[in-house]
Amino acid sequence: MISFADMPLKISRVLIDDRLREVRALLSFIKVYESKETPPKDAEEVKIIRGMFYVHLYGALEQSLNDAVTSFLQAVADLGPKNRELALHFLPTAMNSQFKSLSDERTDKKWKRRVDFVNSIQSDEACRIENSVFAIHLQSSSTETLAQVASYLGVSSSPLLLNPDRHYIDEVVAKRHQVAHGRANPSTIGARGRAAELELRLDAVGRTVDLFIGLLENHFQLYAFLNPDGYARLAMTNLPDAA
Repeated sequence: MISFADMPLKISRVLIDDRLREVRALLSFIKVYESKETPPKDAEEVKIIRGMFYVHLYGALEQSLNDAVTSFLQAVADLGPKNRELALHFLPTAMNSQFKSLSDERTDKKWKRRVDFVNSIQSDEACRIENSVFAIHLQSSSTETLAQVASYLGVSSSPLLLNPDRHYIDEVVAKRHQVAHGRANPSTIGARGRAAELELRLDAVGRTVDLFIGLLENHFQLYAFLNPDGYARLAMTNLPDAA
């Protein structure tokens, strides 16, 4: 079996780490200004900032996941696979532009478009992969949404659904939406949970992003988005010693 160990996908963590450092800096600020009394008597401003912490943390989560998916899809596109070389489970993602054209077509042309679409699946046409196709989906990056996106890429969703940090991720998403959409005041959200508890959620986000990136990198290295014919051709084309 051909190995791709010398040409793995490495999703950059630079921007991801920078975002999480910013969130951790905000957390350090909260720790300084939290009440040291027993029981604590936090100022209203501290409660507001703790509520806004969820907005900041969620922003780091959503954009980091977006970066990871975009990097994966761009890496696949850069390989130059043909439509007929793609694994069946990857076609709905890889051929998104063709699916959109089917839904936009006028009634009198829809049958021809359907025939053209089916023919294109088995064609030598270079696949036009849109690397931002899941940006809208990830605007609400709950565990369920993340698992669905993984499945659309052909990645097993089980590690995400069984993620021990799932409760924290879904809580961050829910509280961010409550604050960002005006369904709850930041001070109300921030009145519950002190810095130590916020740190648990920050660490959970970091681990979940790492888990997701690891799944994508492994999926790419196995070329699991290709069928056997595509695997054989692209393996020979992209091996370091290929002619």
